Amino acid sequence: MPVITLPFGPLEANCHIVHNGRDAVVFDSSDETDLVLKKISENGLVLRAVALTHLHCDHCIGCADMTRATGLLPLVGAEDWAERALLLCRGMCFGMNLKPFEAEILAPGDVSWGSLRCRVIATPGHSAGSLCYYFQDLGLVVTGDLLFFRSVGRTDLPGGNGEDLVKSLRERIYTLPGNVVVYPGHGPETSVGYEATQNSYCRA
Repeated sequence: MPVITLPFGPLEANCHIVHNGRDAVVFDSSDETDLVLKKISENGLVLRAVALTHLHCDHCIGCADMTRATGLLPLVGAEDWAERALLLCRGMCFGMNLKPFEAEILAPGDVSWGSLRCRVIATPGHSAGSLCYYFQDLGLVVTGDLLFFRSVGRTDLPGGNGEDLVKSLRERIYTLPGNVVVYPGHGPETSVGYEATQNSYCRA
């Protein structure tokens, strides 16, 4: 599949490099910036954007270094960025050394990053500003901590809401084609169809 996944950090968050053999987007910047950029270079890719699924520390800890290395500001959901003082406070970072960074707001809808076409989907639940990224041409969706293999993201952190999470899954993710591959924020990939029928936390 056109995805390079690099787990990182004490919580083993997934940094996904989505590409089509030419252009690439990095999701949830790893704190191993040199490794991410090396993978992009080794595969002859052009980095077009850096985007976040949500604004929890384990998913944005590499943002400052990535911006410094590439000049690209991370893209983030408006609701999460509005609450950044709470989401990125010391107490929410579980001892991780988060460097301050700036970001740009990304609105839901269709976007193009070079030759990559993506539908940005607002999926509140794990956080208020959680975003998922559906690449129809590639047959995949990046879900962050909304959906995992046979599990879902926690909703007891600031901005989390269990009812919103279930609604996001049923109305915005499980309505995608069943063969779409899911690349979650932690753990192995799965598929929309499998989770819609087998996920004990939330089925379609």
